Parts: sequence; structure tokens; C-alpha cells
Amino acid sequence: MKDTTKIEPGIIAATKKDSKEPVIEINNLQKSFGNQAVLKSVSLNLFPGENIGVLGKSGSGKSVLIKCIVRLLNADGGTIKVFGQDVYALNRIELAELRQKIGFLFQSGALYDSMTVRENLEFPLRRIKKNLTEKEIEKKLMRFWKMSVWQMHCIKCLPSFPVVCAKG
Repeated sequence: MKDTTKIEPGIIAATKKDSKEPVIEINNLQKSFGNQAVLKSVSLNLFPGENIGVLGKSGSGKSVLIKCIVRLLNADGGTIKVFGQDVYALNRIELAELRQKIGFLFQSGALYDSMTVRENLEFPLRRIKKNLTEKEIEKKLMRFWKMSVWQMHCIKCLPSFPVVCAKG
């Protein structure tokens, strides 16, 4: 059984009550830039097999939240655990290993415009997981698409360049 919980204006999470340990656990996350509070006491849990959408107007903290989760930005307060690991307790090597296990995408400049969408998705697999065969790469891509809410749109975009598929 799922319930949808509104966490903060624009941030919605779907939670499964029967799930065990969360993949991502955020408690009381806070981030400001000068006097501008962007994230104010954000808390959420993401469980295995779930997807989350972060919605909001420009400047509402969507990218800031993702950057804090992967520690591209340091939060001002609160805790973030990914796969049970406190991201702020990880050293540089441990953080790099954690980042290899997760994927994240930012809207602006997220894809290389000189590569197709497929090539963009293959890029980290080829760069980080250099021992993967073509068949293994294809399997990982298809697994990703099966989990995607935008499955049909995304599959059509694979051979295209990002500008063709941009939906804002």
C-alpha cells in the first residue's frame, strides 16, 4: 500500500509501508545561501523499487536537494543516508564509490549536446564500468527504461540528440 506525503511545497514522496530499509533517508535537511533559506527541514524516505519526483518552480531547491544527497553541496543541517551510509561521514574515496552506485540528472546542461541520449546514458557506464560488454550495457539501459515513468518518450529519444527530446 502506498501513501503520498507532501513534505514541503513542491516535494512529494511516495512511500511503501511494507518496505524495509530506505535507500535514501533524509532528516531535517537545511540549506541556505546567505539569507535565502532554500531547504527548510526537508525529511523523506525512498525505499527500494520506488521512484521519486521533485517538483517546483525555478529556485525552489530541486537541484539543491539532489546536490546535497550526493554531496556536491554541503547542507547546513540535518542528515542524509544513502544505502545506510551517512554521506557527510564518507571520505573522498568512499563518496566516489557511493556515487558509482546511484544516478542523478540535472535539467540544465545535463546531457552532452554532441551525443545522442543513448550515448549520454552509456557514457558513465563506459567510463566507470570499463569491463562491461555491449550486451551488459544494453541490459542496464533497458532496465533503466523499464523503471522510467517516461518509458515510451525516453525510448523514442534514445537515437536522438538532447535538444530534440527536451521537455523543460
